[in-house]
Amino acid sequence: MTDLRTDLPPIPRTVWLASGVMALGGFLGNMDASIVAVGLESMRHSLGVELVAIQWVATAYLLGLSAALPLTPWLGRKYGAGRLWLGALTAFLLTSVACALAPDAGTLIGFRAVQGMAAGVMVTAGQTVIGLAVGPERLGRTMGTLALVVGLAPVVGPSVGGFLLAHFSWPVLFWLNLPIGLLAFGLALRYVPRGDRQQPPPMDWRGLAMVSLGLPLLVYALTELGTPGSLTIALAAVGAAAMGLFTWWSLRMPHPVLQLRLAARPVMGSALAAVLLGGAGMFGAVLLLPLWFQIRLGAGTAESGVLLAPMGLATAVFVFVAGRLTDRHGGGTVALTGSLVVLASTVPLPWLGPDSPMWLVQALLLVRGAGLGLSVIPASTAAYASVDAAELGHATALVNIVLRVGGALGGALCVIVLSQGLHTGPATGFGWAFGVLAVLCVLSTAAATWVRRAERLSAMDRKA
Repeated sequence: MTDLRTDLPPIPRTVWLASGVMALGGFLGNMDASIVAVGLESMRHSLGVELVAIQWVATAYLLGLSAALPLTPWLGRKYGAGRLWLGALTAFLLTSVACALAPDAGTLIGFRAVQGMAAGVMVTAGQTVIGLAVGPERLGRTMGTLALVVGLAPVVGPSVGGFLLAHFSWPVLFWLNLPIGLLAFGLALRYVPRGDRQQPPPMDWRGLAMVSLGLPLLVYALTELGTPGSLTIALAAVGAAAMGLFTWWSLRMPHPVLQLRLAARPVMGSALAAVLLGGAGMFGAVLLLPLWFQIRLGAGTAESGVLLAPMGLATAVFVFVAGRLTDRHGGGTVALTGSLVVLASTVPLPWLGPDSPMWLVQALLLVRGAGLGLSVIPASTAAYASVDAAELGHATALVNIVLRVGGALGGALCVIVLSQGLHTGPATGFGWAFGVLAVLCVLSTAAATWVRRAERLSAMDRKA
């Protein structure tokens, strides 16, 4: 790698403390998504509903999170990103109490949707707080630290949830949020800057209505595309149409709810493409790899979770490493390196079977985890570093929206291809599915190359 920045400016202690608090809030929101999945069966028995109904406890959270993302830039400008984060954390804790006390499944699902909205605001507002505090030259290290802590949540959540459910009933999964959240709230009152209050432009209510309808529908429909049915196709069509109309409308408005024009800038546009494709590959593998261990390699459900844990830990560690590398070499260079590593570790997977040595499987997954840590977050950081302070709220919202759409798309593609291929046999099914992952890796590598080139041209323009 060739250094774009030969010296790394130090990060003040106060900024590290604020970043740590943001990381704690992100950990809380991410853990809640994974820990509740462990308790769905317990909730189903306790509340006396079918599995199809209780799955909405998890789905409502994700849809609420998606619906809240477009509103965050306007709210952050009106109240200040730090105040917005504190408000979102408060709402998250209050809805955690409401979920724990919910008397029936319908009430629980409703509060989970609101809790997801609070988590969505907390994620984007937290990233905005960090971006405003550190500036582009130090953004990689702070975002890497944030991603390290948040990335541990899916590893820790299921284990903690399983332990708690062995001794207590399902409401404990929501009560657990209180001590962590209250600690984050107390630290935030002291260390998190509130941000400047500004008079935002008038709210684009029509645009907000379009994206608030279209984005959750599109994410949900993409997630369910592996399940045959005309309803899923209809929801996908409505969601896509609403998002298309929103795009057309936003490009005509002087002050849209989301500044889609940012995507026309070379660094931002290429970074969004890299996040979309990297997220598709990452979340596609999240669905595919546990099934691969169970169906193709013959591992049990609990065993497959243990076997996948080292890859998750490798991702978390290398996300931290990627932060420093991004500040020194640029997000595009680091993302390109990570994408190539992910591609190299994905290509051999279709040829592995029940007789393959487990050390080889684990070695490839560890390498893959390292590559994932070096790919998506540096691309996101490149996007944030390419905008000014007034545009940062829009940038964080756009990156998070693109990441969730990409994740839903990648998961749907892998599940559809796998289900079709399994009619022939596990080797064929997973061969095709890993082929999809490989194609996504190739496209992600191309997008990262584009980011790298755009960053270098931008750096040359600044020097000229």
